[in-house]
Amino acid sequence: MCGESQWAAARETSKQANKLDEEGVEIAVCRHGFLLKGLNMYRGEIFAYPMFLQKEFQDAVFLSMDVTCRYVPYLEKVSEVLTHLQPLQKIRHCLSVMHAKAHNTKCEILWNARNQEGAGTTLGEEVEQVNSFLSRCALTTKYMSKSVRTDMLTVHAIGWNQRKENGLHIALSSRFKKTVENTLDATESLKKIPGPVALQ
Repeated sequence: MCGESQWAAARETSKQANKLDEEGVEIAVCRHGFLLKGLNMYRGEIFAYPMFLQKEFQDAVFLSMDVTCRYVPYLEKVSEVLTHLQPLQKIRHCLSVMHAKAHNTKCEILWNARNQEGAGTTLGEEVEQVNSFLSRCALTTKYMSKSVRTDMLTVHAIGWNQRKENGLHIALSSRFKKTVENTLDATESLKKIPGPVALQ
């Protein structure tokens, strides 16, 4: 594993589930924060779940997750055997900005979203925002039947997406303004750097 950190999501196999039917939900979220798809996890956090979701969104340019440094080698290994999964390797991978801080320096430099050309100012933490919102359901849904649990999570997901849609114009204009300001600041900083130094 990267550094000394131990991530639950970095396991290929999971401890046997306690007496719950599902252990959680794996979700895919776009960079604007819309919840696109989710699935029930039955074996804990294993790489097969994000691989399935990645397969569902093969047109995506980037895939951000908290254990990219472990997932990419797994994907390469699996796609050697299951050749129909090779197109998944075309998607560029990056570590979400916050999670990159917990990885070792080499990994952070290699995979951090801030270091990926074309990723822009994407944080990659959109899944964490949705998980935080859906976590309020956990206390009640764990006592529900499967179908009612699914319905409850679906209602909350629809509500989340509706809130995102209602505020999208504000979020996009705010991001655009911030990006323009950052671009101007970076341009000014570059102008202050002295020209090439002749080495003798």
